[in-house]
Amino acid sequence: MASSYDQAEEVSNPDTGAGAPGEPPEAPRAAIWENLITLNSDVEPNFDLLPPAHTHLDSDGRKNEWRDLNYVEALKRDQLPLPAIEDREGYYGEDHFSYWASGLLDARYLIEAAEQYGTGTGSYLDLGCASGRVLRHMAYECPNIEATGCDINRLHVEWCNAHLPRNCKTFQNNSVPTLPLEDNSVDIVSAFSVFTHIEALETAWLAEIRRVLKPGGIAWLTVHTEGTLKDMDEGWPLWKPTMEHPDTPSLLDTKREFKGNRMVLRWLSDRSYSSNVFYKSDYLVSRWSRILEHIELRRRFPTFQDVMLMRKPRR
Repeated sequence: MASSYDQAEEVSNPDTGAGAPGEPPEAPRAAIWENLITLNSDVEPNFDLLPPAHTHLDSDGRKNEWRDLNYVEALKRDQLPLPAIEDREGYYGEDHFSYWASGLLDARYLIEAAEQYGTGTGSYLDLGCASGRVLRHMAYECPNIEATGCDINRLHVEWCNAHLPRNCKTFQNNSVPTLPLEDNSVDIVSAFSVFTHIEALETAWLAEIRRVLKPGGIAWLTVHTEGTLKDMDEGWPLWKPTMEHPDTPSLLDTKREFKGNRMVLRWLSDRSYSSNVFYKSDYLVSRWSRILEHIELRRRFPTFQDVMLMRKPRR
């Protein structure tokens, strides 16, 4: 269910029914309901693969950002291909090693949080896994883990199932809050850049995450908050889709503050989750904690987005 990292795409409906000059107009195409709640369900993959991460280290323009990350052994171990830029929604552009390293860093943060808060690492769900940026590393860092990913984009699912380690499995979900997983079956759930785009049914998704988590299991959910709005500048990927949105002048004041608990910037699209969503921190802590126990809110962790770290009560 992931969308581009801190980005939104303006989409219009091309089905105007207009034919060529001098010809009768074509009948409008029927709306396919599956396409309203998923992406690319009727598109067959044609992937261009990039070689493994170690081949991109020397040419990566951002490699110095990872000098404190102990990646040497992980880099040797992971000999699987990387997704092309278009198959990973633009993450890190031409800096292919940095794309790989960012997933390793996030996977280690998840494992550290699981150890810190006393949950296991036997089973993991990456909600909105895209093409496995974090999923691949969880599979390698915890060889006995059952690593599961899901995404509304079928092409991401196909990429993961074709090219990630054998202890990964991935399925296509949809924008309706339901997961084909057993109750109390997952130690760790992550949702990177997912709740940043959920403008509807957020609490139903939290309840579904609670259902699949084991008692004591943790959820790592990245969000945009009022702090995100205050911190961002023109160098952030989020800047342009936020500041150039037509609704922004009426929703944000001169201090970049908004009224109410959420600010939703919706883009013209028939499909679900074509938006950027900002939350008030107090709202996240007070309301979401009615469904999952709030552990901590980590600001800018590690870069643009905040993290709501939550847990399913053990009782």
